[in-house]
Amino acid sequence: MKTQAFPYAEIAPHTYEIGEFDCASIFLLVGDAKAMVIDTGVGIGDLKGFIRRLTDKPLMVCYTHNHMDHVGGAGAFDNAYIHPHDMAGFATGGRIGLGLAERAGYVKMIAEREKGDYPYDLAVDLTEWGPPPPLYPLEDGQVIDLGNRRVTVYACPGHTAGSVTFLDENSRTLFVGDACNCNLFLGGGPPGSPGFTSVEKALFYLRRLHRMLHLQYDRYYNGHYDFRPLGQPLGEDVLPDAITACEQIMAGTAKVDIRPASLPGAPLIHVVTVGRTNVAFNPGGIYEVSWVTG
Repeated sequence: MKTQAFPYAEIAPHTYEIGEFDCASIFLLVGDAKAMVIDTGVGIGDLKGFIRRLTDKPLMVCYTHNHMDHVGGAGAFDNAYIHPHDMAGFATGGRIGLGLAERAGYVKMIAEREKGDYPYDLAVDLTEWGPPPPLYPLEDGQVIDLGNRRVTVYACPGHTAGSVTFLDENSRTLFVGDACNCNLFLGGGPPGSPGFTSVEKALFYLRRLHRMLHLQYDRYYNGHYDFRPLGQPLGEDVLPDAITACEQIMAGTAKVDIRPASLPGAPLIHVVTVGRTNVAFNPGGIYEVSWVTG
């Protein structure tokens, strides 16, 4: 039987962060009519069974983006809501791969990095991905009514072309996925590829989160808890420092460090560090000739 021994914290009334054994964070927002699941991690254990211990409401499963460590558990659920720009790569984990070998490799890397002792057996708890659930679109500005609980979708392309964030009115919390964190990877692919987002465009949307929306939330949570304890929000410094790093890149004043990426076999990356926030970018992908907001 697959494990349901997920660590979790109730971060606000009827609002939970579920830790996927240091690999990713899953969030559960429960309304009067239905519940929203934000991301499904790599797919270790019986996540759906665990969620059913917290709520029996119908589940709407929403994704911040299409990477393997966020959509790996999708096959256990019967729906998936994601931005259209990330739909094409959903079944490949954003081109990272969703096979057992790829996901097990990621899980083992995290376990080694964190030196954790986890209540899972990968031979049992990690199974073939799929079948893929039907995909439904999430659009910028879309309001999701969970029943006396409104959640608004705000696009924030940069990490992927279809990255989104979720603003929960009830708890005044912004859920940002990987659109902002202490190790922010921008680009989503080489310039000209379908998933590409320029630093210019990413900066526009990060500024929107900080300057236009900041009065609507008190805290924000990213999609991993490696730079914060489970249940605690990401530091208030991270978003403004990510913006500063992007501004420096755009202005040509950034101090750029070229280093190996954290994933084994990955190419060298260009990184700008402000405070404790690292922003990795493609030096050939600073500008886009034209792009449409929204």
